[in-house]
Amino acid sequence: MKILIYSSVFYPSIGGIENLTLALAKEFRSFGHEVKVVTEQVQKTGDPIEGIEVVHPSKALDQLKLFFWSDVLYMPNITLKGVWLLVFNPFKKWVVSHNDFHLAQSNDAKTRFKNLVIKAASNISVSKSVARALRTRSTVIYNCYNDAAFRVYDDEPRDIDFLFVGRLVSQKGCDLLIDACSRLNRPFRLSIVGHGPEFAGLQARVDALGLGDRITFLGFMRDEALARVMSRHRVMIVPSLGAEGFGIAALEGLACGCKMLVSDAGGLPEAIGGFGEVFPMGDGAALTVLLEQCLAQPEIDPMSDAKVAYLLDHRAKSVARKYLEVFA
Repeated sequence: MKILIYSSVFYPSIGGIENLTLALAKEFRSFGHEVKVVTEQVQKTGDPIEGIEVVHPSKALDQLKLFFWSDVLYMPNITLKGVWLLVFNPFKKWVVSHNDFHLAQSNDAKTRFKNLVIKAASNISVSKSVARALRTRSTVIYNCYNDAAFRVYDDEPRDIDFLFVGRLVSQKGCDLLIDACSRLNRPFRLSIVGHGPEFAGLQARVDALGLGDRITFLGFMRDEALARVMSRHRVMIVPSLGAEGFGIAALEGLACGCKMLVSDAGGLPEAIGGFGEVFPMGDGAALTVLLEQCLAQPEIDPMSDAKVAYLLDHRAKSVARKYLEVFA
């Protein structure tokens, strides 16, 4: 099968969609399919992706050639910049995966047009929550994680209480977590991994609460370095204040053996598959109660057979196989 991926964002940019699309592209190749990509992301000179041609959308003729070459046009989130290609063959197999709620959260002319044209596509939703919000039928295929990097590292001592991983922006709820920790009656240690525009404000909040000796900012991390940090923590918290399409970070934390506490923000509860605790979005008091319980019962969450099976189903290879079934 010849697969053309048309994505506004892609490697070397870093983010949920970028990481997912790159993982899927590599797995499609591992199954013996040809893959080419059209993206606005400028590629790193001298660091090509093996076996995958990447074209910038400014090269219209090259795009058209790739469109005629392909058997399937796949878009991770719909981008109207690529829809024009379908004028030349409206019967081309066209697949759109929906990774967030933007088509349900706006009603401007552009969004209404997107909701209209996706009815001609085969649609994939990354969670049941996204599928319910979508205005057309879709197949639910949960996101994958990098199982080579994100796993339990037995040589890392699991001796730190709490972990937050995410961009330091208001939607991710790190400030809610800091405030919830400030009300704890037991000693604790919290590590914060990530960077973003809220960093200075969050650090000032920690200092104002007198928690500088208990809360540590570790900066941006990824891949094995991040996985090893996860393996040193007992509990990972994802306190998002806005609906998440899925939540790959929660899946990664689960794979590294963390006990998961997540808010009921969109697809986040689906990401942990019942292996963790869910609290109401924005409810700091409820989060404090859960954190207290974790400190009172410091046992490490076991990697049960059921959890292992759940994680196996979310490997990149397993998820790519499900995508290929839709493509076919």
